Amino acid sequence: MKRLPHSLFALLVILLVQAGCSSSVLQLRDQPDLYHGKFRQKLADNKELATKFLACTGQAHDEPLNKRGDAGTSPELLSLRTPAGQATSVRPLTAVIETIRKRHPEKEASLAILADVLDDVANDATARIDLGKLTQVIETAGQWHGSLGLDEDQIEQDSSRFARMLLAYNKAYFGDLSFKANQISAGAGLRGVVTVTSKGFVDRSGNALLFPGISAEIEVSPANSVRLSATAVDSQRVSADLIRVFLEAFFDTAFRVPAVHGATALRVGPKSQESPYPEYDADHPIIPLEALARIARDSMRAEAAVTSLVGKTVRGGSVFGTQNETLAATLETAAGVMVKKLVEHEGFCYFQVTEGKPINASGDPNETRTAPVQTGSVTTP
Repeated sequence: MKRLPHSLFALLVILLVQAGCSSSVLQLRDQPDLYHGKFRQKLADNKELATKFLACTGQAHDEPLNKRGDAGTSPELLSLRTPAGQATSVRPLTAVIETIRKRHPEKEASLAILADVLDDVANDATARIDLGKLTQVIETAGQWHGSLGLDEDQIEQDSSRFARMLLAYNKAYFGDLSFKANQISAGAGLRGVVTVTSKGFVDRSGNALLFPGISAEIEVSPANSVRLSATAVDSQRVSADLIRVFLEAFFDTAFRVPAVHGATALRVGPKSQESPYPEYDADHPIIPLEALARIARDSMRAEAAVTSLVGKTVRGGSVFGTQNETLAATLETAAGVMVKKLVEHEGFCYFQVTEGKPINASGDPNETRTAPVQTGSVTTP
């Protein structure tokens, strides 16, 4: 049997590596459900609104505009059509990472990969997801979740806002498990304890997520509740849930998009000189309720689209196919949640700067089409 020449063998190895690298990068620029790009396109021709949008996306939602003087290039000098203008949403992440560096210097480098991945996603012209980087995100999440049990008391007392958010989200996912003494009359014998659980982690839009090994009672109305029985603990489900909890905590710490009543984020008490997590106030709405619902729908659609795209790749026959269902479920969830959080952040900014008004083709929110006028059951055009 003839051996391949050494040079030819080396060439084949290089080609295989290149094929693996190319297949691990998924292009997103042609995905129709990535709504953050559409928000920018509608504002690109309106300099005033574009400037406000850039200022909004460049910081957390509970900060006064332009509070940080070192945030980088002034929004007035940026354009929504340039990579720098499209990357302003990465700034809140880098601010969180810098804060974590001061309290957890050993973990700063691992979190930097999150800003790197979001920067890849945010650029309209080259929007992509590098599955190799996404794998590093999963490893980072595992390290942080693993440290919670050992450092829980210390984290609750003195830690970064992100660490406290993650701890609260993690505890909520596991039902905020506690025990209390059973209520029985005196002298009735042994007094046992009963398990107390919550309905789980509740994201800023009001969606609940609970560890499948816990049974819980979920309130569906003030007068009715439903008892959910524990289900089998499945590695795919739990791994996907934990990466979701980690990313929700990190992006909520960075973006701080106002949450609906009952969200777990609202239960995380602020430390000195920290503002509490912002809650959507229906009496003094920053954006209309209709816009709030639109953001929720758009973000979930974006998550669904990216989750599906990544899932087909890592479960398919490509070089980057994992042949590991648990890893595949975690990768697709990580990609979907990151895009969802970006759409939430930029969508809220979009409706905030446009005051909930529709934008026409010229980028002017004030030139709206005349709507039909309703009088009783008769509609007059």
